[in-house]
Amino acid sequence: MNIFKIIIIIIFLFGPSLKSASQEFGFKEVQLTNSASDNKYASYNKSGTSIIFESNRDGHWQIYMMSSKGENVSRLVNSTYNDRRPTWHPYKNIILFESDRTGIFELYKLELESHKISRINIPVYGNKTRAEYAPNGVQILFNLEDVAGDFDVYLVSHKGKKPKKIIDDKFNNMYPHFSGRGDNILYYSNKNNEGDSDVIYTYNIITKERYRLTYFKNNSSYGKYSNNRRRIVYSALVEGEASEIYIMQNDGRNKKRITFNDEEDIQPSWSPHDINLLISGVRNGNYQICKILLKEPLEEEN
Repeated sequence: MNIFKIIIIIIFLFGPSLKSASQEFGFKEVQLTNSASDNKYASYNKSGTSIIFESNRDGHWQIYMMSSKGENVSRLVNSTYNDRRPTWHPYKNIILFESDRTGIFELYKLELESHKISRINIPVYGNKTRAEYAPNGVQILFNLEDVAGDFDVYLVSHKGKKPKKIIDDKFNNMYPHFSGRGDNILYYSNKNNEGDSDVIYTYNIITKERYRLTYFKNNSSYGKYSNNRRRIVYSALVEGEASEIYIMQNDGRNKKRITFNDEEDIQPSWSPHDINLLISGVRNGNYQICKILLKEPLEEEN
């Protein structure tokens, strides 16, 4: 019997057990939310003591906060609108978010001490989404949906003045994210792939150079730099499986799979010291906020 027939027999006989064994790889996971609703877009504050996230548990999207252990969950904004995708100011107790309270999505900031909410008046029309502060806290990066339905990347002052288009083409350029120094932007796009799948790119604001970091076949998205800027965490869908979490070097090399689940894992973000990840993972039918402990690999336990 030749070697190829032997391999086929092994896969046929032991394939299911090999697959189930692979689910034991990856890192220890702690599920922080457990509700019959979707919980997404989680991130730590600078000290790592609190987590903000969005949830539709009250019938529409609202912003919530909880401790790093998933305790003391509280709703931050009481409105009848969709308030979504919260992100932290880099050094103040201010949360940036988007809301459709004017009929389209605009950007707002919530000052936690005073609970004051104010709109950031940006003089460009269209849905403004997926926003975050620059590391210096002076500028804001966001997506703008143009009249053609494409998503471009804009940069504006934190007061809404001087909006500047950074990335603009006929494709969707989504989920922009600053590097720690503020000189590079990560985003994902279906550029050069006829819309079939998404690819992660990095764009240098100074040189205006763009580099592709992932492959077209992997449908990758939601990239975020680590705090030390050496690594990038992201989500990728490979060979028809559910999306999983991966980590690569900041130049796209040495890609490593982090999660091995049968359900979708997306929207990863780093803890302040890059030792944990927060993700949105489908658990029992809904997206839940989960913590991935990068210092506790499961394969070592086995």
